[in-house]
This record gives sequence, structure tokens and C-alpha cells, in this order.
Amino acid sequence: MHLITLVIYFILFCGYNVELISIRKDFRFYVQNVASRFHLNWRKSFLEKNPFVRNRFKLTKARTFYNSSDFIYPMILTVGSCLVHRNLKVAQLRENSSLIYVDILNMNYNELPFDWALENRATARIACKYVLQGLRRKRLFNQDYIEEISNIIHIQWMKRNVQHASKDLMIPYVNLTEIEKHKDRTAVLIACDVFNELFLYHRFHTTPVGFFGYIIE
Repeated sequence: MHLITLVIYFILFCGYNVELISIRKDFRFYVQNVASRFHLNWRKSFLEKNPFVRNRFKLTKARTFYNSSDFIYPMILTVGSCLVHRNLKVAQLRENSSLIYVDILNMNYNELPFDWALENRATARIACKYVLQGLRRKRLFNQDYIEEISNIIHIQWMKRNVQHASKDLMIPYVNLTEIEKHKDRTAVLIACDVFNELFLYHRFHTTPVGFFGYIIE
């Protein structure tokens, strides 16, 4: 009898672990898609405001990610004289080969090095967490809840960027300009849209996100 009890507990424990692993996998999938949409949204917005800009090279810490023999095209870029990678999205400064720049404007999210993907992923994780939490707790997805999540996103952003962020942004969410608030709200709304578009309510056993009342975008 004791052995049967142990077997039952073992089966239940294994089943719980399998379910937990599945939930974590689904959550990573959710975060990945939201972070990717953030980057796509930024690229689209940047090009609308800067239609004549063709690239945007930024310094990366991921120096060992690229093979030095693949830097074959000499070019003059905004960052200086460089050797450009065969994919045309990465550049190495000729006078200092340890300085690597990536073209974040022409890279998809999954092409970004870890340091440039980090911020999108961190924001996406927070937005996804509170969208999912709100659904499970039967919260109304109205403007108040959108603002609540946006406020949390901003607080966490300040914690991550305390060393180098502009002082104008290191203030409570309520005191931000509407332009800056819009960025945080957009993160929440993208997380909501992706949840519905990918039918993630089936995976997480919730309802779809449904908005109540007028939502400021």
C-alpha cells in the first residue's frame, strides 16, 4: 500500500513538472514574440521619422560573436573607417578591431546581439507577465490597468538604466511626457495583441484579452 502511494505521488510530481516546463516554454515563446514585435515597431517608427537613413550602427559588447575573417568590405560609416561583415549588418573599426558595431536598423530581433536584445526582452517579460497575471486574476483590461502595467514597466526600466539614463526620464511615470508614456503603453498593448493573435489563451487556458472602455494608445 505504501509503495502504491509512493508511485501515485511520483506520477503526480512528474505530471506537475511536465506542466511547469510546458508553461515556462510557452511563456518564453510569448516573450520572444513580443520582444520581436517591439523591435519591428521601433524600426518602422524610426524609418517613418527618418526616411533617408539607411543604417544605424551601434557599438556592441558581443565581440566574440563574429568571425574576424568575415569582415571583408572596406567602408566609411558614421562611426568611422570600417571593415564591414559579409552580411552588411556588422562593422569592425579599422583602427581598433576590438570595436564592433551592429546595424540595429536592418537587423531582425533574432539577429541582434545579446546586449541590444536585452532591453526589448526585459520589457517584454514584464508586459507579458502582467497581461497573463491580469487574465488569471480576472482584471478588467481598461485604461487604469494599462496605466498600472505601464507604470511597472517604467519603474523596472529606471532600475535597469539608473547609471546612464537621462535625468529627464528618471522620474515617476505620472510625471513623464505623453510621448514617453506612449512608449510604455505601446509595450503593454503589443503584449495584448500578440497574446490574441497567437491564440495564446489556448496554451495558458485563459480568455483572450478584451479591452473595456476607451484605451489611450
